[in-house]
Amino acid sequence: MPLRPWDSVSYLPLLALKPAEMRALEELPEQTKDRLLPLVPLRPWVGSHRLESSIDRIAVSYGDRPVLVEVGEREVPKSRPVFEELEALRSPDEGFDNWCEFIEQNENYIPVAQVGIDPIAERQQIARLHALERGLAVRIERSAFGGLGRLAVEIGRLTRGGLDVCFMIDYGAVRSDHLLIAAQTVGLIRTVWAAAPLATVSVSASSFPSSFTNLPRQLIFERRLFDEVAGQLGHERLIYGDRGSARADQLGGGSGVIPARIDYPDFEQWTFFRSDEAGLDGYIEQAQALMASPLWNGELRVWGTQMIERTARGDASAIDTPSKSTAARINLHLQLQTFHDDPGAVEDTEDDWED
Repeated sequence: MPLRPWDSVSYLPLLALKPAEMRALEELPEQTKDRLLPLVPLRPWVGSHRLESSIDRIAVSYGDRPVLVEVGEREVPKSRPVFEELEALRSPDEGFDNWCEFIEQNENYIPVAQVGIDPIAERQQIARLHALERGLAVRIERSAFGGLGRLAVEIGRLTRGGLDVCFMIDYGAVRSDHLLIAAQTVGLIRTVWAAAPLATVSVSASSFPSSFTNLPRQLIFERRLFDEVAGQLGHERLIYGDRGSARADQLGGGSGVIPARIDYPDFEQWTFFRSDEAGLDGYIEQAQALMASPLWNGELRVWGTQMIERTARGDASAIDTPSKSTAARINLHLQLQTFHDDPGAVEDTEDDWED
């Protein structure tokens, strides 16, 4: 019996192990945390020296619930032991033995298999992780789509037809070409199901923009992509995924002053309230403009809502930096997308907020 049956998961966001994402997850209502299932790639937590700090931060944000965990991408190494610890987890030696042992030691972790490195070690790892009976995920990025057929055949053979397995088809950054991508996605999913007929598939992407000049709003194209695919294949054994409204690609480090901006999501689009100035005054101005607009839903009582309300009142401890604004947006986005197919429950948070 897996830790989380895939048919109980309404939403599978990929969340970076960074302050904005982890705070947004931490502040969700408990019943929302129970319903979604995040994937968190392991990386050093802020300036930590040991991987233990990353593990602790996931627990602070999500408790001891089952959580999907993978080894994150390599970063520029620094002289801290955590980078060596992560490199050891990436080693394919003895069937990714270090990675498998790490998963075994963290009993609430649902593993994401490491693929595309060493075929023999890959097979040993998949068999060992699947035997834990916690569930197993495999994330396939766009650059690896060409090898999906071979991989699906191998995983289907090793997991009794994809039993308790989720293939995550990850497009990374997408734009308004979601209809063209949907046609490709339907073909990829059919390839998976032909080789692993019991598998679940998650379709994931991010269309959050990198520039906001003359952009008052934008559709959530990853949601449009998923809905188009589900419209052709049905919703059974399909899960919506995204980056929690974060970008798929990191922006280059600029040195300019960032204008104050508050982003407000609904089920289908983001609306951007952007100031000409930076700092607290700009955030206050935009929070007040948002709350005065017909878009504002004061009945949605989550942490992100509270942060916007406090900012509009001039609370200097609320939103006064881009990171805090991002955390508030992600918190709201996670709440809304978790209940996208059950909109009547999105406001039933059972949380009491102090004004």
